[in-house]
Amino acid sequence: MRLLDDQKYLSATIGRIYDCALRPELWQNLVLDLQELIGGCRSMIQVISPGGQALLVQSQHGLGPDDPAAQYSSINPLLPYGLTWPFDKAFRASSDFGTERLRATRYYKEYLGPRNLHDIVMFLVTRDVGAYGIWAIVTDDNRGGITDQEAAGLELIAPHIRRAIEISTVLGVQRVAADTYRTALDQLGAAVMIIDAAGQTVFANSAADGLLEKGHPLRRSGSRLRGSNAANDEVLRKAIAANGGFEALITGEGDSEWLLFAISLDDVDADITGRGARSTLLVLREPRAESHNPVAIAARVFGLTPAQVQVLAFLAQGHAPEVIADLIGISSTTVRSHLSELFRRTGTGRQADLLARTLSLASPLRGSTEVEGASQ
Repeated sequence: MRLLDDQKYLSATIGRIYDCALRPELWQNLVLDLQELIGGCRSMIQVISPGGQALLVQSQHGLGPDDPAAQYSSINPLLPYGLTWPFDKAFRASSDFGTERLRATRYYKEYLGPRNLHDIVMFLVTRDVGAYGIWAIVTDDNRGGITDQEAAGLELIAPHIRRAIEISTVLGVQRVAADTYRTALDQLGAAVMIIDAAGQTVFANSAADGLLEKGHPLRRSGSRLRGSNAANDEVLRKAIAANGGFEALITGEGDSEWLLFAISLDDVDADITGRGARSTLLVLREPRAESHNPVAIAARVFGLTPAQVQVLAFLAQGHAPEVIADLIGISSTTVRSHLSELFRRTGTGRQADLLARTLSLASPLRGSTEVEGASQ
């Protein structure tokens, strides 16, 4: 696996990833190159709803205009994993779901199998209030399953892809001439700053100016940017010194939390910085709210296993237990066993009560007693 064996190639790939944060049009070629690196036949970066609806496609390869992938998303047994799967960890259908079990599902029989699609490696890149984003590569029967080495190599770049997508999403603009670019940055709700190697502020948009005036979590000290406390100041120094991308949590007024993202800019980015010297682009925002999807909340509150999340997710879509067994490739007896455990953990005894309890977790009126009463 070249990402594991060739340090120069790994460094160059990480550099290309952060180029995509400022030039979103570059994602298409990068994702294709990563697909070809492991001999995949399809790849994509997209944001989807928990039910499988594609909300935003950042990059896509191998799916023709008439491909019915969207039609089958509602029975895709892999999608519920996006509600709870850890960031930056590879999800492989062949090992984390199971090849034989996958082949027993309707999704495989009706969609994957007829197209000779074999394995999927997927990474969660964002999880927001009503959606989550994935980066995925698909292999066919000629290529076979994705190996441990390949998954480990892709995991080396997964955090960088996630950070670059986050920054690209926040900026939401294409690379343009300096004046226009800065005008676009000034309209963003997130705080965006450009800092030179000495820590002096080259640019700050209106949102950043507002935070700096308050002095939390960052502040101005003359022309230099400083943290509002020693810990934040240390994080800021690391962000400016980082080569490539950087991400850290810092604290603001009243112990509020902020996420700080950074990308190194060099002389090729002079049209943004206004100077031909190395600078750092900083993006500062409050952490996004946890997913309001009731199944995702139930998974956290009641400590559900991935299999239980799958059953609950399809139950919430209105499927009967016998249909769920067909959808996720297990026996009806196993589904009933998962249901019994869901009843136990949620303190319910019927499917209707289980769904009512699950849906209540997403209510804005829900109190902390919901969590306190959860059975572990």
